Amino acid sequence: MDSWTYRARAEQRRESRFSAEIDAILCWDGVSQPVIIRNISIYGALIIGGWLPPVGQRTTLIADGLEVCGTVIWEGPDRCGLLLTSEVDPVAVIAKAGGQSEDRPTITLQRVGPDRYA
Repeated sequence: MDSWTYRARAEQRRESRFSAEIDAILCWDGVSQPVIIRNISIYGALIIGGWLPPVGQRTTLIADGLEVCGTVIWEGPDRCGLLLTSEVDPVAVIAKAGGQSEDRPTITLQRVGPDRYA
């Protein structure tokens, strides 16, 4: 019997991705759809939504403090990957979207030992 070995695809991204949960709007060809930015990097974003454009479609991604053009480079049933045409600061985008509000209390961590926080 033949034996098959499967290996995980090596991470080939040059820039770090940052997890996010940012409400946004994705626009293309006169269509505007609400989406969620699930993660973001300097030149890319993972978008979750119900109706998304096909691979190769040029888009505009709009969120609080963000408006950037991009191209869909892969698609799945409820998600797609965007290659952004200009550099963004993912940490600033996440901070802007997750700014303080009354329903989000501030949490302070204190060091209680080597590599331990509470």
